[in-house]
Amino acid sequence: MSKDYFQDIMPPNANDASHPNHEFDSEKAFASTHDLPEKTIRNIQVPVSARIRSREVDLREPALPPKILRFGRWWLWIGVALALLVLGAIALLALRQTSVTVIPRSYKVSLDETTIFNAHPVLGAATGTATGTLGFTLETVVLEDSEIVPAKGVELVEEKASGTIIIYNEYSTQPVKLLKNTRFATPEGLIFRIPAEVIVPGKKGSIPGKISVTVFADAAGEKYNVGTVARFILPGLKSSPAMFSSVYASGKDAITGGFSGERPAASKQDIDAARANIRDRIHKKILETVHAKNSETTIAFVDLAYIAFESMPQTTEAEGSIKIHERARIELPVFAADNFAFAVAKSASADVENESVILKDADRLTAHLRASAEIESAIQFTLQGSAQLIWKVDARELSQAIAGRDRDAFEAIIGGFSNIEEAHARIQPFWKNSFPEDASKIRIKMIDPKPAALERQ
Repeated sequence: MSKDYFQDIMPPNANDASHPNHEFDSEKAFASTHDLPEKTIRNIQVPVSARIRSREVDLREPALPPKILRFGRWWLWIGVALALLVLGAIALLALRQTSVTVIPRSYKVSLDETTIFNAHPVLGAATGTATGTLGFTLETVVLEDSEIVPAKGVELVEEKASGTIIIYNEYSTQPVKLLKNTRFATPEGLIFRIPAEVIVPGKKGSIPGKISVTVFADAAGEKYNVGTVARFILPGLKSSPAMFSSVYASGKDAITGGFSGERPAASKQDIDAARANIRDRIHKKILETVHAKNSETTIAFVDLAYIAFESMPQTTEAEGSIKIHERARIELPVFAADNFAFAVAKSASADVENESVILKDADRLTAHLRASAEIESAIQFTLQGSAQLIWKVDARELSQAIAGRDRDAFEAIIGGFSNIEEAHARIQPFWKNSFPEDASKIRIKMIDPKPAALERQ
């Protein structure tokens, strides 16, 4: 039995002298047979290094496959990302501002020629709102344009110089009326006249009223072609020293166009066609000018404007061509938007007492001047078309009214605002049941009324 174990342990042919790698040592052979104990399975010596390695392996935990480790790490990162997203969402909701969406009260008005409006010139477009009267300021706009036509022969002409001056009124807060052909004299004694009656606005405090007008030389000739004049006097006011010293004018540009003699001429047909083209372009500019006046603060109608076209002196261009000049002077009544909307609301019997409204789509209305009164005085007109009145809502007043109040009280508070058609609140964070104590932390958002509100009469 021991032999079998020994043979299993010893390599084959270990003592075979015939083995090629075997060297026989008699001493070692003797020692192995006489001194050493019998080699059995019970006294096999295990090397120290092998015992240490065996002990180390036994103490380590079983290693996981690399794929399982990578898979576990991915789940860890996914879990962290999801947690961050949830925390971010909660923080976002918690930091969102409480808001109230408001739909103001609205009213559709339809106007026709049966409704007549009376308006009066005032120092400021807003004046008259408190008394319920409709006021306007008169704005003067001057537009110019020109076109070149070919010359055909020569002609003998006598033309007067012309130019733009600014008339000032430091005399009174009331407008000053200057009659047609009122004289304006330069320091050298050259006389220029206005071709039509002019109303110079009154002064506002220490600021003089002023208006731009066109003047024409008293006679033809080039001597009236002068540069910008610092100060014109009005000889006709000498009988009133106070007015003579306080109503004056200054040149806005050089005065030109004076001529006496021969110059290139164009056919009447070409000149008339050029003037028609120029006036068409100026009329488009007038429409653009009036449209620009329609804003949140002012309203104007081109049909209420006084427009006067002037044919300015022709000038000779290079190669014998002629340039035709046209100028338009527009006097435009401009209304304060709030004052005008209030007047329209009253005419439509809308309940606007002690409340302010906005007139939306005012540019869809057409105005018709009814009275023959001068534009500088009271005017009477009608409006045709439909527009929308929208009540104004004071966002600050609303936010203060609901600050610190419970959600359940919101509907009752909104019911106290007659200028609000509908309102919705969103309190943040969502778990709170009352509005913030600080009104500045409540955002009020105004939106246009629903289309159905436009049909309500």
